[in-house]
Amino acid sequence: MMKYQLKVTRTIKVSLFLLAIMVSCLVLQQFFLRNVDHNSLRIEGFYQEETDSLDVVFIGASDIYTSFMPGRAYEQYGFTSYLLASESITSEGIKTAIKETVRTQHPGMIVVEANAFLYGDSDNDVNEAHIHKFFDNLPMSENKLDYIQNNVPVDQRWEYYFPLIKYHGLWTEYPERLHMIASNLTLDMRGFNYLKGFRTTAHVLQPDKPCLNSKLAEENEELDLDPKLEKRLMDLLDYCDEQKINLMFVRAPHYVTKDTYNRVKRSNKMASIVNSRGYSYYTLENDAQRIGIDEKRDFYNVDHMNVYGAIKFTDYLSEKILYREELKVDPLSDEQKENWSEVVTATNQLYRYCDDIMTHTDATKGAQEDVYTLLKLGDYSGAPIERKD
Repeated sequence: MMKYQLKVTRTIKVSLFLLAIMVSCLVLQQFFLRNVDHNSLRIEGFYQEETDSLDVVFIGASDIYTSFMPGRAYEQYGFTSYLLASESITSEGIKTAIKETVRTQHPGMIVVEANAFLYGDSDNDVNEAHIHKFFDNLPMSENKLDYIQNNVPVDQRWEYYFPLIKYHGLWTEYPERLHMIASNLTLDMRGFNYLKGFRTTAHVLQPDKPCLNSKLAEENEELDLDPKLEKRLMDLLDYCDEQKINLMFVRAPHYVTKDTYNRVKRSNKMASIVNSRGYSYYTLENDAQRIGIDEKRDFYNVDHMNVYGAIKFTDYLSEKILYREELKVDPLSDEQKENWSEVVTATNQLYRYCDDIMTHTDATKGAQEDVYTLLKLGDYSGAPIERKD
């Protein structure tokens, strides 16, 4: 009997020890030995949204999360939205993001920014850094497992199941990483993302190459997509057909130069493909001048608009979504309205914060969902913004 009790006691102690190790690893992986950046804060915030509480989900790369302001869209047009986007997201990342949106939200519309399909080759789709920036931040689900099983080499899969394996060396980057850890903790405590995924840089581009945006309204030439990316686009459209998803595509404005002009032609080709399958595609890069985008003022680099451009783009695209695409807007509870009121305030404060930097300094500062930026926003008014066209 004594031997049996000792065996049970030993088993319990070993089990508790293993459980303690497991819990410690999970805590380290969630908060400390994890690559926390604006991508992770944006994606984590998406999963904090109430189920079926979003009218529109935007999916894509930095081209969309620097261009569309959900707080502005809600304030001016009355629909709720979120940017489930990640830096240089891959075409397979786009498909998984759509699957995750269908699993968690069922929005009235999903909008995909086209960038992932417009590269001159398919190298981005095998870029490990870009893949990890999105997939490491997804909670474990059938969709994530499906991607890992079908796209990740066997010897690399553990890094996706347990990112701690890949990022165990991040302890050497402390204390510099503490502010992002604090950002993650405050996001978890607050329970929602103030900016709904929007991120920008306070800077006005000083270009060294001529802008060709004035030519784009008349540009209708098409250039073939990379064959692998075209196949993945077709697979995506097949999935959306099967699921009967209300999907539309958009191409956000860029500071187009001779070096990037072929992307415009590939965008035109993609528009033809998408339209032939019955989906809308708004080539708003070609409409930059119609939107009122000022190439001397509205970009912070050649691929991204600053807040001056983003507010114009948000208004223009919101009108397309609401009136041309006839989005059905669902009613909100009083608590949801209160939260969105805070989103509007933070968005307007962010605009004024960036405007202040760009107007009065030569500094270049990122502005996103982090404790440093949010602390600064308290110095600015959250009143409605009058655009500077």
